[in-house]
Amino acid sequence: MESLGLPGVFLIAQGFEHDAKEGGKDYGMPALRTLVIPGFVWGQPGEEKIPLAKASFAKMIEALTHPLTPEETRSKPREKEVLLPVEITAESYEAALEKFNQLFLDNHWGDGLPLLPPTPERVKWMLAGTSRSPNEVIGKVAPKNGIATIEKIAINAVMAGAKPEYLPVIIGAMEGLADEDYDLLHPQASMGSFNIVVAVTGPIAKELNINSGVGYLGHGWRSNNTIGRAVRLCLINLGHTWPGINDMANLGRQQSHTLYTFAENQDFSPWPPYHVTQGFKPGDSCVTVSTMGSYGGTWGQAFSGGLRIVAFMGTPAEEVLNTVIENILSMREGVFARYKPEVWDVTIIPLKHLFLVPPEMARNFQHLGFTSQESLRDYIYEKTCVPYEQLSPEEIRGIQGKIKISIAGEGLHGNRLPPDRIPVFQEALKPGGKVPVLITPEDIHFMVVGYPVGGTVVETTYHRAPYKWVGHKTKLIRGSTLTKAGR
Repeated sequence: MESLGLPGVFLIAQGFEHDAKEGGKDYGMPALRTLVIPGFVWGQPGEEKIPLAKASFAKMIEALTHPLTPEETRSKPREKEVLLPVEITAESYEAALEKFNQLFLDNHWGDGLPLLPPTPERVKWMLAGTSRSPNEVIGKVAPKNGIATIEKIAINAVMAGAKPEYLPVIIGAMEGLADEDYDLLHPQASMGSFNIVVAVTGPIAKELNINSGVGYLGHGWRSNNTIGRAVRLCLINLGHTWPGINDMANLGRQQSHTLYTFAENQDFSPWPPYHVTQGFKPGDSCVTVSTMGSYGGTWGQAFSGGLRIVAFMGTPAEEVLNTVIENILSMREGVFARYKPEVWDVTIIPLKHLFLVPPEMARNFQHLGFTSQESLRDYIYEKTCVPYEQLSPEEIRGIQGKIKISIAGEGLHGNRLPPDRIPVFQEALKPGGKVPVLITPEDIHFMVVGYPVGGTVVETTYHRAPYKWVGHKTKLIRGSTLTKAGR
């Protein structure tokens, strides 16, 4: 609009000034007009927002009528930043190391914990773990779309304290997060304090001694911790994020330094490897990345807990299954009746589910007749479909609205049905049909992990990605030179 001489103004809440400024730069509008609405916060009841808006009307009108400056009428693409190698000198190695760490933290190149210097020799050592070219481009990393290359990933892996053997896994994780279909913008920049699961499956997990048993999310495992930390550093340095600047996670992130990094416990699993459910061969080695929810939360809330206990050890498999089905069905009222195409309400978006199932419970599921993850997934999906005759008029209107904007391709992805699912919902919304609470069976995932006997069933959830189609991706690990698997 500004290029046509028409002023615009970006309304923001207090605390988002830096975020708005950075967004303006990213999209070629460094002079973007902004107006802070005092007292406005996300999630505030509508009746409280109205007087806040009215109190700012005069300033809005002024911003929308004041003549544009020449700078405001033309876009200015952000110039490519060229960084030269950093040289650090000091009176001793210890002093140089401290100086290096402070410099990197001051420039937002670290994560707050001590880093290992990524010297040319050390980066070359790290690159020995892969046969892939250092200049190979993996993709762009949100939110600022920095270019991820093999060499840049290796640099971050060095700083994280990883070993060269781990590099192919780290590369695979970044390939998933930088995939064109993966919505990385939301977990990188949202207030929701989301985080990422990094799960390794296949024979490379054992070669690298990635923990899949007792304490699989804890300390004491260099592979788990440094693989996750390397991915986090890549997200910081290639996505160019920083807390309070454009990473607006209001509480920070659980497991913020190492992510939720673990391996599937295939030795004790009665099922085929998880990656087989995603179309890969049993002998392949793969890494799955999956956006997960924030702190706390309860069933029916889109901002659900990062890890939630579904059942403690000793709970019968039938009871676990019924709990899962009931909990998904509890989303029905929000997903159906409260749906409004014109309103972005994350609390009514269907969820995707990743269940971390201990081996003993997986065997109990198998005894119930579920011989694979897919059979259990499809059963839950079917049981959480609602017969058309049981739908209220409000629920029918909500589903019709979702179908309508999905056909038109309007609104954010999280509010729409993927094109291949539109006919499914159209056919379901008829007498004799059954409407799914979940969008697709592929929104349910099961991975065997944890202590061989007993154990606790836990779950990570996340509403369907708002800006792209997926928040879950599995990639083949390849190019390994120091392990038998992943070549």
